[in-house]
Amino acid sequence: MKKLKTFLKISLPIIGIFIVICLTIFIFPQILFAHQAEYKQFIVYSDRPLNKDIEPVLDEAIKRLSKSDLYDSEQKFRVFVCNDIWRLMIFSRGNDNVGGLAFADLTQDIFLRPVDFKKNKIIPPDSWKFAKNPWTFDDRPLSYYIAHESTHVLQYRHTRRFLWRYPTWLIEGYADYIGKGNDFDFEENLRLFKKNAPELDPKKGLYRRYHLMVAYLLEFKKMDIKDVFANPPNEEKILEELKNLNS
Repeated sequence: MKKLKTFLKISLPIIGIFIVICLTIFIFPQILFAHQAEYKQFIVYSDRPLNKDIEPVLDEAIKRLSKSDLYDSEQKFRVFVCNDIWRLMIFSRGNDNVGGLAFADLTQDIFLRPVDFKKNKIIPPDSWKFAKNPWTFDDRPLSYYIAHESTHVLQYRHTRRFLWRYPTWLIEGYADYIGKGNDFDFEENLRLFKKNAPELDPKKGLYRRYHLMVAYLLEFKKMDIKDVFANPPNEEKILEELKNLNS
């Protein structure tokens, strides 16, 4: 018992300090990023110097975001670029495989893996099986990732509900729908869906099936995205309708 009391006396303050440090980093992540630039609606933080190469990328991201009925030109977005992968792993809970993530329900901060602003590219990990194929990567430039994660923020700002309460196909499908802009061929993706092509398998890390579902609701059934969030349709029903849709 005495040893336990001694252990707790030593360890509890250390644990407390660790928790305080973690909370501080989570609430104020900018303390880990030495560089900052503000452009239009975005405040960009980076662990490497920033220059005007960010501007055309952010212009394109805004162009994509403005397609959304949830978009407000007065809203601000904070983006943190983790060129050193250990920073990304802090916020992704050790997962260095993500392209980006948004704490939409909490701080609404957006984090990206290493990027190349000049080429408008995200730098993928070697584990991305599909990343080096044109049909899976060329339609996902850096501006796509920024718009995709920013759409998650828009979703929360509109619903004011934790996003996990909504079906994944809606949350990720709509973010992909806005993020891709016009880089999506509905007829081709419908054809691939009917063939059970791996490109449309969400387990592969792509959201093309979810995108197809959202595009069908908004463009074919002429539904309003706000109504879709208010009363999300049944996933299996949408997939069945897509199977029977004439391409």
